[in-house]
Amino acid sequence: MEHLKDLASNERYWLMLAVTHILLADGGVEDTEKTYLKALIKTIFSEDIKVVFSEISELFRSKKLPSLEKIQVPDLENVIFMLDVLARSVFVNGKKPESQTSKYFEAGKALGIHIGTLSYRLSLEAEKFRVDRKLEQVRKDIKEDRQRTMPVN
Repeated sequence: MEHLKDLASNERYWLMLAVTHILLADGGVEDTEKTYLKALIKTIFSEDIKVVFSEISELFRSKKLPSLEKIQVPDLENVIFMLDVLARSVFVNGKKPESQTSKYFEAGKALGIHIGTLSYRLSLEAEKFRVDRKLEQVRKDIKEDRQRTMPVN
């Protein structure tokens, strides 16, 4: 998240709203999604964090999707970073709901990114998510194997 410090204040605010837009898409927010967004907000905003939390909490309570305006981000690295955060947000709860995917595309288009690039980036995030799940299963299998084969003292 090193690029967060490079984002302009309007870019930080837009990114926070875009992530909220994605997370609220399926009508509710799970604990893992709340934790993710809370960590993101704490990282993005150093000042006025109570105001931001209050605004997000109200959106969660009302289940109202924030509107997303188009945004011009002049720095290419910031655009890439913001897209990475948006793609990651789709998989926060361990699923990829169609409603959240749809909102990811809306946010990406508001960021000025072509649909083909958005699709490709999301497919890469899906592959990363799949690999991480498989690696977690391998870790679990190794742990179980070790428990079965380790001598009991």
